[in-house]
Amino acid sequence: MRPSAASASSCVTDRLWTTAEAADYLGLAAKTLRNKRSAGQGPAYVMLPGHRWAYYQPSDVKAWQKKNTRVINPETKTNTRRRAR
Repeated sequence: MRPSAASASSCVTDRLWTTAEAADYLGLAAKTLRNKRSAGQGPAYVMLPGHRWAYYQPSDVKAWQKKNTRVINPETKTNTRRRAR
């Protein structure tokens, strides 16, 4: 039985990302993402049996990015005084 076109397209969109691909999406260096992973600060990842590399679900990377994005409101007053030297 052949898979339907809908299930075949969902397989393509659900493909796991390598560290380099996830880092590229986030605008980080791959080494930075590896460091965040080892410090427990990065997005969720999976280690597949028989593979030594970490892989990322695109949805996990996007959720982590959304959770860790800070929006700066230009109307909010900030402390603009400079410290004395």
